[in-house]
Amino acid sequence: MLVDAHCHFNSLPENITGKVSDWFIATGNKIVDSSIDLETSRNSFQFSKRHSFVYNSLGFHPFYYNDFSFEIYQEYKNILKRNNKVVALGEIGLDYKAKMPLAGQEEILQKWLELAKENDLTVLIHHRLDKSNWYSSKYPKLPRILAILDNYFSDYRNVVFHCFSYSPLFLKEVVDRGGFVSFSLNLLRGNKKIIKSLKECPLENLLLETDSPYMRVEGRPSSPLDIRSVYSYASEAKNISSQDLEDKVLVNIEKVFKKMR
Repeated sequence: MLVDAHCHFNSLPENITGKVSDWFIATGNKIVDSSIDLETSRNSFQFSKRHSFVYNSLGFHPFYYNDFSFEIYQEYKNILKRNNKVVALGEIGLDYKAKMPLAGQEEILQKWLELAKENDLTVLIHHRLDKSNWYSSKYPKLPRILAILDNYFSDYRNVVFHCFSYSPLFLKEVVDRGGFVSFSLNLLRGNKKIIKSLKECPLENLLLETDSPYMRVEGRPSSPLDIRSVYSYASEAKNISSQDLEDKVLVNIEKVFKKMR
């Protein structure tokens, strides 16, 4: 079974949704449909009611910082109570390239982390740095995102860094805490740092995703159908058979997203 651990089915063009649905229904593969605001969270809820292959991750992207309110937060709680297919909260996190104050982003992130702890849910972390904040041997200061997560989790068994695009040094920080990293279609762009991290990532900590439709492939918007390319690339890069890779990732999926067992 192939599982797209992070996509935005709720944001696909209508002419693509049907093709994706047909393939996932026919193959028995599954997706985790991640939302970025209240509207996409509501859409995702409706899709999961209609489609057995869709599971939900309720998120609030840092880009929507200015839209956040107590009333919206309460609405998320209401959706969570009504929806038995929510497997995670996310995407949530920090974005250093966003034109939003980091202090405010951190405050909202902490609200979601509290909600995740209350409901024993995994979190899908969005983490985008600018060049002045890279974590490397040259800049070894512990990233702020890890310091925040450390306040909420004694280990990272319920933490996934989605669309992982950082060095093996950052990877080690996550893996040493028992966390998971999800590699996306950006693998196909040939970035040596990302590929090195994929090769060094233990199979026990590995997830795969498309981040579609926001991750473009060969100049076009992607879709969850492209998860086949991600698995194929990862299989070759890690020198493991396609079936063994599917089996290993599925074990991780069932650990991280308990309702998908």
